[in-house]
Amino acid sequence: MEFVQADFHDLPFENKSFDHIFVCFVLEHLQDPIDALNSLKRVLKDGGSITVIEGDHGSCYFYPETKEAINVWECLIECQKIFGCNPMIGREIYPLLTGSGFKEVQVQPKVVYVDSSKPELVDGFNKKTIIAMVEGVKEQALDMNMVDGESWQKGINDLYKTTESDGVFFFTTFLKASELNNTHESIKFLFLLQQEIE
Repeated sequence: MEFVQADFHDLPFENKSFDHIFVCFVLEHLQDPIDALNSLKRVLKDGGSITVIEGDHGSCYFYPETKEAINVWECLIECQKIFGCNPMIGREIYPLLTGSGFKEVQVQPKVVYVDSSKPELVDGFNKKTIIAMVEGVKEQALDMNMVDGESWQKGINDLYKTTESDGVFFFTTFLKASELNNTHESIKFLFLLQQEIE
């Protein structure tokens, strides 16, 4: 396996280089996802396929639910919007892919449901993914006066209550997968994952 750091919009690969492309939680962070998809289409072989997994932050529900927990979650959504990203992009996967010229597009929503009977998801999804994302916009949310410090901390504490024995969390991701129509003996994959920029 070879790792390459590159500009999504200017990939350093020849045309029609890959049989399958896998994109996971990347498009929501881009200001021009159509241009990015066109860049991917260029390097995808004829008869190849693409899988795109994106979340939709408007599909997040949790228990217990408090006003402060909802507010800090909405801070994440608003911060992404302010920086030109799209936290609701999951619901737009179908028009984005068809608008970029991909054929036979099929979108399937997948619900991630977490309660205390799934401790690995409580830790890996609730704590280390979802709540960590929210905590990551604290500075921006406070600087832009979206919330005061006391309300922020209460909201975060309330989100952590979803990880306790009676807590529940669910979130919808949207998965697009198409049939892989090739007969190549060796298959080349391109995996695209988000990289945080310092």
